[in-house]
Amino acid sequence: MRDEIAVLSDYVRSESGYKGNLNPEADLLEAKILDSFSVVQLIMFIQERFEVEFEAEDLTRANLGTLSSIVALIDKRKATAGK
Repeated sequence: MRDEIAVLSDYVRSESGYKGNLNPEADLLEAKILDSFSVVQLIMFIQERFEVEFEAEDLTRANLGTLSSIVALIDKRKATAGK
């Protein structure tokens, strides 16, 4: 999980310009680190980088709001795909 958090943190920082600490449990939308457009870009990055496919029901704030919840979703999708 640590590697995924680091990759996601680096991506969020590079795309958003955010320089502060990224707590894996912090709500990225509530903290205004990401907006709805950047979440779409993040989803595309995750699918390509981690070789997972998201279903429509995966695309919720609960799944995409924090780095930890994103990693849990990646793990769930990898397990479902049998990777």
